[in-house]
Amino acid sequence: MNSHVTNRGGLLPVMLAIGSGMLAMGVALSALPLELQSRFACGTTMIGLIMGIQSVATVLSRPRAGRMADRLGGRNTLLCGLLCTACSALAYSLALVPVLPPAMQQAMIVAGRLAMGLGEGLMVTGGGVWAVTKVGSARAGAAMSWVGLAIFAGLGLGTALGDEIEAHAGFGPLCLVALALPVAGMGLTVILPASVPPRAGGQTGGPAGGIRWKHLIGHTWIWGLTLGLSAVGFAAISSFLVIFYAAQGWHGGGWALGAFGAGHVIARLVGSRHVDRDDVRPMAAAIMLAEALGLALIWLAPGPAWAVAGSFLTGLGFSLTYPLLALPVLRQAPPAAAGSAIGLFDVFFDIAAGIGAVLSGLLSGAAGPGSPFAMAMLAAVAGCVVMLARPQGMKGGGRGP
Repeated sequence: MNSHVTNRGGLLPVMLAIGSGMLAMGVALSALPLELQSRFACGTTMIGLIMGIQSVATVLSRPRAGRMADRLGGRNTLLCGLLCTACSALAYSLALVPVLPPAMQQAMIVAGRLAMGLGEGLMVTGGGVWAVTKVGSARAGAAMSWVGLAIFAGLGLGTALGDEIEAHAGFGPLCLVALALPVAGMGLTVILPASVPPRAGGQTGGPAGGIRWKHLIGHTWIWGLTLGLSAVGFAAISSFLVIFYAAQGWHGGGWALGAFGAGHVIARLVGSRHVDRDDVRPMAAAIMLAEALGLALIWLAPGPAWAVAGSFLTGLGFSLTYPLLALPVLRQAPPAAAGSAIGLFDVFFDIAAGIGAVLSGLLSGAAGPGSPFAMAMLAAVAGCVVMLARPQGMKGGGRGP
């Protein structure tokens, strides 16, 4: 059996554990806006603030998630993330308790969003570090690719599942499902052996050496910046593709979003074995060019079929940017700081996705519903240029200090 199949099999429990948490996140994500609107009569601004709290909590959790992964290992960090995710669903359930005043019920939902944001940061960073530890640094790119597949597949399936549960059973049973999923993931995680995180000088155990982000930023920022430029396209599509369809008078915006997800999954399935390479820049430039072409197709689409094709192509291009660009970050970071390095790298995605969504909204109102995709196209082209500029010392090989 070849190595990539063996490694994929070894990663299956990790993917299932991460997927259980992301499923729970997706289940609640699709139903919460409607619940806030119908139960509490919240306006769109308040709904946006409550939903956006999770992203703030995720960004703030990254430093702690990275340090925890370095000290305690990826498995234990993932376990803590699943626990936070279960607490999030529990908070949503408490919001249904009739004896609580409406203000306290809303506070429970806010608490659930904060817990989910913390859980997301711990799950993504911890799961990524655990996967890399299991397969070894030679297959780090493939490991991050499969972890990303579990994240996006879980989130996508969870959103669809949440829609069905909300429509047929209501918010209460939905909360129970969102609670049961991470609990099952915790059970799976507990029975799996932990991989001991590497320490400076080849030692195991003990403190993580006190390595801080300021010591990692020098060899992380170029890859994080490129990831952020790619994430602008993700923000534009996830936030405004359906709105773009409606403004054009087209039907099937959901199919276009599905095409993006299909392209993302296909690229991960086919391309995961090809991301582990000494110099990631040529491949990163090529897939970001594909992303830019897909965004251009959406922007200039004369009809919905072209927009679907553009969304699919954007998903293909965006899919592998994370594992490709995470690879040099892991290679250049000290072994004892792998979790902190990935936590810092993830912050670039979080910030770019948030800023991209805000800028997309401003542009859409000022320059038309297609303008967010033009902006995202230019961002992807800029990322391609960054990779082709070939700055000295940016090949992605070797270890950092």
